[in-house]
Amino acid sequence: MRSQSFRLPTQTLTTSLSTPLRTFSSALRSQPTPLTQSLPSFRTSLTSASSLSFGLTQQTRSFSASASLAGRRATYNPSRRVQKRRHGFLARLRSRGGRKVLQHRREKGRKSLSW
Repeated sequence: MRSQSFRLPTQTLTTSLSTPLRTFSSALRSQPTPLTQSLPSFRTSLTSASSLSFGLTQQTRSFSASASLAGRRATYNPSRRVQKRRHGFLARLRSRGGRKVLQHRREKGRKSLSW
């Protein structure tokens, strides 16, 4: 496993104020995960920020958008809709790797670029 360094949210606020061009927030990465809470090496670093992250972890639901990023579904129920969502042209345009796939298929002269 990789060990992650833990940054307090106050540090991310000061860095975001010094660089106004960055529009995204890195506060989500600083939240402790249940895996890191169970490891004894992270317990000492999390005790100081446990009061800060308590309010953030209470608001998350068991059914969230991050659950859809898990990859595998509970049951295998294939459909054309899911196939096009995962391997379709618009899905290829959304990701960096997908745009590379489209570029290589254009260079090779493929008749169909994607599903």
